[in-house]
Amino acid sequence: MIARPLAFGTGVLCLATLVAYGGRWSWACELLVSLRSQLALFLILALVIAAVLRHWRIAGVAAAGLALNVWPMYGTLFGPTTPPAADGRAVRVVAFNVQVGNANLAGIATYLDSLEPDVVVLEEVTSASVERLVPLLPWLAHHFVAVEEGVRGVLILSRWPLIAPQFVTSGGVMYGARADIDLGDRQFRLYGVHLNWPVVLAAERGRNAQLVALGHELAECRGACVAVGDFNVTPWSSHFRDVIKDTGVRDCAAGRGWLPTWNSGLPSAFRIRIDQCLASGAMGVGDVQVGKSEGSDHFATINDLLVVVAPQRKTPP
Repeated sequence: MIARPLAFGTGVLCLATLVAYGGRWSWACELLVSLRSQLALFLILALVIAAVLRHWRIAGVAAAGLALNVWPMYGTLFGPTTPPAADGRAVRVVAFNVQVGNANLAGIATYLDSLEPDVVVLEEVTSASVERLVPLLPWLAHHFVAVEEGVRGVLILSRWPLIAPQFVTSGGVMYGARADIDLGDRQFRLYGVHLNWPVVLAAERGRNAQLVALGHELAECRGACVAVGDFNVTPWSSHFRDVIKDTGVRDCAAGRGWLPTWNSGLPSAFRIRIDQCLASGAMGVGDVQVGKSEGSDHFATINDLLVVVAPQRKTPP
């Protein structure tokens, strides 16, 4: 009785797995790429059921489908990590998509205070939420706002002075903010970004263009450079992996296991990582963690970085 529906379900999962390999060329296929971890979980379930019932042919198909999903994810989850930089100065950068309409701004401020970050990047802020958040975080005395009403607002808050803050754009569309962070004895360049949500073809093309532009900026950046925020792309997407391969930037979370950041309303096994951290130049990585959601559909990401730059003359404040 169960063999036929089990075979059908396993076949559908394997077909979706194969179609996802077209994500480099097709917007619809790219959406399936985001579901690779979920496809793998359901194929594990199909494999176990088929093995218990001794339906070995179905079990073999499920195992093949599982391997095709795990292969593009393996390096991201279990590959080599970005090595810690010797003699680097520790800097904690927290990135958090707070979600437009989230009323728990006081809770977010309290949570950020508990993390003791050097720099915070908040996405999906509006002019109204910025006016409420900034006074709640007085110890982050320096800030820059890049707001386009809706979901593209980015706020950088820092304990340290911001040098030459500016918008980050692609094709005339603002998708983030950039600033050099002056630590006193050294500096690093920070990009706080929120890339397009690729739910329609035009938005997906815009996100891919933003991703490529950001990768090239990081590759050309001298000194220690890092980009954090909501990239709206999984680390096993061919578009994300192409940027890393073509520009030489590093995925801060690579090799650090399962670090899902969205959607907080789902069980952990069904979440995906779309909030990323890319480093280049003299920026090392100590650790990457996933924090709390505090009413958002995203979880905060806590990036412990190491800045390696020749000391300058200034003294930290």
